[in-house]
Amino acid sequence: MTWDSVHLFECPTRVHYGFGASARAGEELRALGVTRALLVTDPGVEAAGIADAVAEHATAAGVDVAIFAQTEPNPTTTNVHDAARLYEEAGCDGLLGVGGGSSMDAAKAAGVLAANGGAIVDYAGRDRVPLEIPPLLCVPTTCGTGSEVTFVAVVSEVDRPFKAVLASRRMAAKVALVDPELVLKAPSHVIAATGVDALAHATESFVNTGSDPLLDSLNIRAIRMIGASLRAAVHERDREAIGQMSLASTITGIAFSMNANAIVHAASTPVTARHGVPHGVANAIFLAPGLDFLRPACEEKLAEVAAALGEDVAGVSAAEAALRAIEAIRRLARDVGMPATLKEWGVDPADLDIPALVEDAMKSRNVTTNPRPVGPPELEALYRKVAV
Repeated sequence: MTWDSVHLFECPTRVHYGFGASARAGEELRALGVTRALLVTDPGVEAAGIADAVAEHATAAGVDVAIFAQTEPNPTTTNVHDAARLYEEAGCDGLLGVGGGSSMDAAKAAGVLAANGGAIVDYAGRDRVPLEIPPLLCVPTTCGTGSEVTFVAVVSEVDRPFKAVLASRRMAAKVALVDPELVLKAPSHVIAATGVDALAHATESFVNTGSDPLLDSLNIRAIRMIGASLRAAVHERDREAIGQMSLASTITGIAFSMNANAIVHAASTPVTARHGVPHGVANAIFLAPGLDFLRPACEEKLAEVAAALGEDVAGVSAAEAALRAIEAIRRLARDVGMPATLKEWGVDPADLDIPALVEDAMKSRNVTTNPRPVGPPELEALYRKVAV
């Protein structure tokens, strides 16, 4: 960080967190002036009874609810347009995103259409949303994306294997209810994948060129919480550990929404779009090798990551501590069942169109924020490294 420029920090979302926080859905929607909300979720969350439970909290406070439960794991332009159509047909005046990042992103994007019309791809890019979306309340059911507090929505285009990214403060949720009780209902493999996704957010935001002391304080705390809690959250279903993971995800969501991510997300997103690898799993595959590529340019920062993850780095050089950070991350991902390569997940290396992946990755805003320059040759090398 330099002191010759002015830095910005903003979190427009009011956050309530703790076991039972989702019970506030009705009173918070009423406080926002919402009388009929469109609840956007996915089939799994609906089947678990979570969507109905949150809807009941809303209706008990006098807020009517219409439910859209067709969100796919990577929400599509079709999902978004269908949700926006239901919003209009049901006469809604507010939104309720309940689920993982896919459902919350779909709720944001549906809000963009409700306020602005047109096609959702028209708003891809940074600050291209003219009018603020209707009041949005988000209730996460996983511990990874941080979408409840970010200004971003990611939508898969149906006519080509590409993810459109919308980034605008006009999409921010007014309120987030972070309730670890809901994450307790998630399968262990979902907690594992979303938890490593949160670790990717925290470490990439911590080392990238947009970091500053305020964001660093959030990210390093989140890294410490994830390192101490993820294994117990996955393998023991420990209540306290899952609470820590839920909050860590939100903390780093607040941070990375201000400065983006880095090479890991830039490289992983096209793989998700083209090969259907879940977002958290893809980030787990790219996390250690991606950070290892950045390591020569951020050894001091990675030394702090090592300490936050519980590594004994007293008396060792920054270079050695950085290596220990990479190994600690690789070990943590392996311990919670994440694959180390795309082949291990089931993607045939022969099916990878690496030039196309590189081309898509170069369109990411996360290419320009790396502490070490990232271009097509570096991305190609990374894809080849994780392929097999």
